[in-house]
Amino acid sequence: MTSRAGGGGGSPTATPYQSYQNSPPGKTYAEQQTNVLQDTVKTQYEADSTAANVLSQMHQQRQQLQGTRDDVMGMRTATAQAKQELTEIYDRNRRKKRRLYFIIAVLSIVDLALIIRIIQCHGSFFC
Repeated sequence: MTSRAGGGGGSPTATPYQSYQNSPPGKTYAEQQTNVLQDTVKTQYEADSTAANVLSQMHQQRQQLQGTRDDVMGMRTATAQAKQELTEIYDRNRRKKRRLYFIIAVLSIVDLALIIRIIQCHGSFFC
């Protein structure tokens, strides 16, 4: 039976974990384990650094998304306000058109009455 710290023999079916077990000759088991522990600590620090970077990027993206959401809400509010103002302008113009049509109708009636009077008086405005 081969011991785990003893160097496994380098068979072609070796697993990635056996790379720690196949250390250079002349190192004691304690030195080998120290190297493994140092590699593990280094990997853990790298993982912590990567995790901190990912969290920082996620925080920035969250801030961007919240800012975009606020912009969209502001745009919706502005759009609703613009729609209301356009409706008010449309209603005002419609009322003004009705008033102008009424004035046109009144003036047309007055004009027609004056034409009838001129015809009745044989070309003279005063009879």
